[in-house]
Amino acid sequence: MHGELIVRAPLGLSEKQIFKFVKAKEQWITAQKKRVLQTQFLYKSVLTYHSFLYLGKEVLPIVCSKAKKITLTGDNIIIPSKWASLGEEKVLKKIENWFRDEAKIIIMERVIYVGAKLNLSPTEFSTNNSKVKWGSCSRSSKIAINWRAVMLPPQILDYIVIHEFCHILEFSHSKHFWGLVATILPNWKELRLQLKNLNWLLDLFR
Repeated sequence: MHGELIVRAPLGLSEKQIFKFVKAKEQWITAQKKRVLQTQFLYKSVLTYHSFLYLGKEVLPIVCSKAKKITLTGDNIIIPSKWASLGEEKVLKKIENWFRDEAKIIIMERVIYVGAKLNLSPTEFSTNNSKVKWGSCSRSSKIAINWRAVMLPPQILDYIVIHEFCHILEFSHSKHFWGLVATILPNWKELRLQLKNLNWLLDLFR
């Protein structure tokens, strides 16, 4: 997630074959790594929890003596000053819990909206804490979205939701599946690339 290369290969594929494939993709891998590291550099303060992303917008934490709970005001996350004595780790946990609660509301709203547009309904919806996935859809049409998706720009959040809804109609990542996605989001390739550049967000609050 921080620019390292992870290679997944089918069982039985030799090390020589894997190396040959990676070597053939060397220029593409280098370009992708550079793009990811540039994105992380732009959001260095987010990686160190000095600021946060909320629907793609960078917001700064502000401590307030009058605040009784975490609230979002403009470009700031307002944090009660009474929590100062708790220590950084516990305050971050409270911020994480706030994000999780926001995610349940906002992502559910997008699921309902997209479902109405597509005339589709998941059998169940939940937010999860996956380390590697932004979303999933089971064969029984249960959709789960990573709660960190609330940090993403709205158009990328919608891409994730639409992606999972399309799995209700086509479970595999077949040509037909991507054709379905394209009919709803003609610019899905661009959105998918933007999402990949933000995959490091999956490492936050671990």
